[in-house]
Amino acid sequence: MPTLTSTGVGSGLDVNNIVTSLMSLERRPLTLLQQQASTVQTKLSAFGTLKGQVASLGDVAARLADPAAWNPMRADSSNTAAATLTASAKAAPGSYRLEVQQLAQPQVLATQKTWDSASAVVGTGTLRIELGTTSGDSFTPREGSEPFTLEIGAGNNTLAGVRDAINASGSGVRASIVTSGGASYLTLRAPDGADSTLRITVQESDGSSNSDMEGLSALALDLPDAPAAAVRNLRQTQAGQDARFTLNGLELTSANNTPANVIEGVTLTLRQVTTAPVDLNVAIDTSALRKNITDFMNAVNTLTRTVQSQTQSDPAAGTRGPLQAGSTALGLLGSLRELLRGELTGASVGTLSAAGMAFQRDGSMATVETRLAALLDKPAELARLFTQEGDAQDPRSRGLALRLKDWAKAIAGDQGSLANRVSSLNGSTRLLQKQQDAMEEKLARTEARLRAQYQRLDTQMAQLNGQLGNMRAVLGLE
Repeated sequence: MPTLTSTGVGSGLDVNNIVTSLMSLERRPLTLLQQQASTVQTKLSAFGTLKGQVASLGDVAARLADPAAWNPMRADSSNTAAATLTASAKAAPGSYRLEVQQLAQPQVLATQKTWDSASAVVGTGTLRIELGTTSGDSFTPREGSEPFTLEIGAGNNTLAGVRDAINASGSGVRASIVTSGGASYLTLRAPDGADSTLRITVQESDGSSNSDMEGLSALALDLPDAPAAAVRNLRQTQAGQDARFTLNGLELTSANNTPANVIEGVTLTLRQVTTAPVDLNVAIDTSALRKNITDFMNAVNTLTRTVQSQTQSDPAAGTRGPLQAGSTALGLLGSLRELLRGELTGASVGTLSAAGMAFQRDGSMATVETRLAALLDKPAELARLFTQEGDAQDPRSRGLALRLKDWAKAIAGDQGSLANRVSSLNGSTRLLQKQQDAMEEKLARTEARLRAQYQRLDTQMAQLNGQLGNMRAVLGLE
């Protein structure tokens, strides 16, 4: 059973108050340790913020170190229903007039024979699918295309099995089952273009003729426009054709509606036949260039303000930053400013100031619009300032984004100066926690000892008070 104590009852001695008062004095070293731990935690948080912002600046620098970031192109169409286009960094500014006479489309075939369901058996044998160009009763295989041979056996001899085998053949032909009124048809859709017309030959397992519509022979097709004697067990519901269009007066064709390399660095998509010319324009996207500049300066200014706030010390105003006068944070800001004020040797626009990005009296950066605007139509100059590879042994020959990316890695990387400082503070945190734990244990023992001492004193005083009372009674003093 726990021991019940009632201190001070017999003697009038306030043991609890005495022990509490003594322990408040004993706890002062622990309070100091807790204050030190709180200060370290505040610094850890501050350095964590700095590390995150340096890393963010490094991310911006890494993006701006890519030359493609400085050649953003905008592509516009006067009629997006007829044609759309997207431009890559390889595109060059230019204007084009487009007219579309015909869109590319695939050949579509359908079986004349029907089946009761997708699970109905078609037959077994070999299907040979060829892609090419037809003209009357002649077939010319597409250049570079090999025939696709499919074996149809007992495991895939249903209508659904034949469909799946064709779709898995890699030929580009898509097979589908269409059902209407209880009759199921197999349809075949070839790739776009006139040179993707289909010729399908069948070898039945039993060697029967292709001319009938029994078994796999129902899928046989020599040529859609061949003489009547040819095998035409599939009927053509849509002929394959190339896209035909004119660009700046040049007559062009394409097997699909996204003609490749017609305009260098531009992906053009034809969407409908036109009744009036469509104007296409490829130009430098100055808004994207401005965003690059804005993102860069925002990252620099955010880091600058953070360092200034965390290192400030103004006793008169009663404001003190968690890293006041801290050499690590101030050294970081100093090295950043030195880097950003650096010059790129051999460049006509060799400094940020010359490019319209200048330092202000408060340490922040702002644009000088007259200088920046003059460079937005000459992105190559901005690209060189930020991305020039240069010589690794000569920092001044390297673009500012490349230097800044390396600087951020050296500061915020796993082996960087901030990581080392954070590691040191984490070590201090662990040491202070150990000291607090040891102090808590010592204080617990001290409190137990004091309570035991004052409880004994209380008991002794109670006994003395009792003896004194007895003596007074014997002497008749009460």
